[in-house]
Amino acid sequence: MSLREGHNEPSGYARLRIRVIAGLNLAKKDIFGASDPYVKGFLYNWCRRNYDSPCFQTKTIKKTLNPKWDEEFVINVNPRQHKLLFEVFDENRLTRDDFLGEVPIILAETTILHERSGIEIPPRDFILQPRSPRSRVKGHLRLYLAYISENEEEQETDSQSSESSQEVSNTSTSADWEVVELTPNESSRNSLPAGWEERIDLNGRTYYVDHSTRSTTWLRPDEMTSSGTPQQRQQEQEAAAVVFRNRHHVSQDDTIGENFEVIALDGSTVSVLEPLPTGSRRSHGDDEEPLPAGWNQSIAPNGRIFFIDHNSRITTWDDPRKKKSHSDGMSPCRSKQPLHDATGDTLGPLPAGWEERITDDSRIFYVDHATKTTQWEDPRLKKLGGPAMRYSIQYKKKYDNFRAKLRKPESVPNKFDIKVSRSNILEDSYRGIMAVKKPELLKTKLWIEFEGETGLDYAGVSKEWFYILSKEMFNPYYGLFEYSAIDDYTLQINPQSGLANEEHLSYFRFIGRICGMAVYHGRLIDAYFIRPFYKMMLHRHISLKDLESVDSEYFNSLQWILENQPDCLELTFSVDEDVFGDKKEVELKENGRDIKVTNENKSEYIQLIIKYRFSDRVKKQMLAFMEGFNDLIPQQLLTMFDPNELELLLAGLQDIDVNDWKAFTKYRGGEYNTNHPVVINFWKVVYLFNNEQRSRLLQFVTGTSRVPMNGFAELYGSNGHQPFTIEKWGTPADLPRAHTCFNRLDLPPYSTLEELRAKLLFAIENTEGFDGVD
Repeated sequence: MSLREGHNEPSGYARLRIRVIAGLNLAKKDIFGASDPYVKGFLYNWCRRNYDSPCFQTKTIKKTLNPKWDEEFVINVNPRQHKLLFEVFDENRLTRDDFLGEVPIILAETTILHERSGIEIPPRDFILQPRSPRSRVKGHLRLYLAYISENEEEQETDSQSSESSQEVSNTSTSADWEVVELTPNESSRNSLPAGWEERIDLNGRTYYVDHSTRSTTWLRPDEMTSSGTPQQRQQEQEAAAVVFRNRHHVSQDDTIGENFEVIALDGSTVSVLEPLPTGSRRSHGDDEEPLPAGWNQSIAPNGRIFFIDHNSRITTWDDPRKKKSHSDGMSPCRSKQPLHDATGDTLGPLPAGWEERITDDSRIFYVDHATKTTQWEDPRLKKLGGPAMRYSIQYKKKYDNFRAKLRKPESVPNKFDIKVSRSNILEDSYRGIMAVKKPELLKTKLWIEFEGETGLDYAGVSKEWFYILSKEMFNPYYGLFEYSAIDDYTLQINPQSGLANEEHLSYFRFIGRICGMAVYHGRLIDAYFIRPFYKMMLHRHISLKDLESVDSEYFNSLQWILENQPDCLELTFSVDEDVFGDKKEVELKENGRDIKVTNENKSEYIQLIIKYRFSDRVKKQMLAFMEGFNDLIPQQLLTMFDPNELELLLAGLQDIDVNDWKAFTKYRGGEYNTNHPVVINFWKVVYLFNNEQRSRLLQFVTGTSRVPMNGFAELYGSNGHQPFTIEKWGTPADLPRAHTCFNRLDLPPYSTLEELRAKLLFAIENTEGFDGVD
């Protein structure tokens, strides 16, 4: 189906055909039975800022929650100035009519086709919205909307053109082409099971839509049998949920932090000193098994449960009943082998007053008896590493400062109730959140209730709500977001979201509110966006380098233009946009189609291309998202973060398994290998990083802090499966650089651990601040 050019904003007034077809699954308001619904239609004028009197009203359908009106109205509208409002009521002869929901339609922001001969325009289902948080609303309103074409001659011309094209096509087929009939095997190969649809995204990639489960996949349905049974896929989804629940903010249970807790036991006196390194976060209250002999359980002054081993006179946070043996497969950083420097010499004994110990999960830490503190890092490394670059502390301070500056709401209720059903969580949440006119209400304590389930929400239910809702919000099935060109987990806004959802801008504002609520309440969302998305949130400039991690082929094309004479390409300051098969020329600047790209203006051309691709095409969607986000989080508070930190703020930190990371790393170029001194020092540094620094290193090399659900073995890049790769490059005077589309780190041959650690930390902190990083 082709879209008529300029259908959104015809000049002056146009005739709009409206057919109110039906209501679907309306809310029941009458305690004595079903409702008696009818629809009122209003026309709002932006210039006069008022509604006209009801321009139409349907008849009342008695005793039903699924009324069928099928009534048609034709009105004159100005798409630049008018908004339509449909209100559904339950007629009540004794009291005032009950409100069943409303559908606002801004004509300038809604895709409405022109009626043309030979083209059938399908009706659409609009979600009914509440007027206030107290409104109990559900269901949809089915409408037919189309502009009536006044130029019959143009219709005939279009029809004749279509017929002519068909004749040419038939002639061409008969004269120049041989028609080949498919064999039964090929025919069955091209057919899809019932409920499935094949589509092509803006990057030319074919994907498949399962309408029964409202999901998408890159694999054909007949190829999915190898991916496992439905039970196995269910287990994978449950595993993904566990991974999400284990993510956390920097100030919450960072398993490898700078400061730790130690509980000192002196006779019967227990005192709490600095925080002790714990390898896990476990709950101990549900165990029925008795403690081993000589063990006792107690509670620290901060309310945290710990365990006392009177046999060895030590304490631990870990429940001894849940201990696991780590004697096999111990990682290099946890072994008790003496540390070596780059030359192979041992680092010698520990400094005076220091002691090495091992936690119950076999992790080595060091005790400084002089200051009564503990740390993971070997104090002997200071001779090599010099003063530590405390990046994680800087980000932790940023995060804590950010939390402190969030203003608490005043003169609002103690909590905000949201009742949703799991099967309809997106629409139920949308109604509840968008009905709130005062965003301060969303800053109060969230009280989430799933229909048909009993339970008290003491943060656990709200965490699950954010997880399930984010899976739905960012599902490409709904057409609001799509996967980037290089993988199937980083997301970007779909420029054609308006064709998939008439109310897409309202939904983007809703998604912005949900993300803002997650940040405000210290929750996380299960989504990772392309780097330019975070830059747009921060109002930062998007450069050519940002394009490489999103679309490497497009990046290489622009890079070639930048480095060569573009005259031979005969380019102009315009681009062709493909809208479901229809080509539309978009000018990058005024009269751009008449301006040729030359060696003198090619830099301007590249900047305009990048601006159009990342910003202009999704400007309305991004403004709506940020409007919702800023309802809860002021823009000025975001400026303290960089794009990488903003990703951690939204999606949290993940416990990164360095053993898995190292096991699935490749070495390119023939010089580096697992036993090379530079590689040994590199992994030693990574082992000594905390989770935050590891996440930033992963962001630096791959473009995201996300680890695939099944580990580093499933890391993807621009060419499909792309493992983490290290290649020798440059001289020790250079900084490390990264190629995000290839998941490759170019690592210079630093001679000492000190130099490698310092240069690597400086690189991941200043990704945007130096040359050589792409």
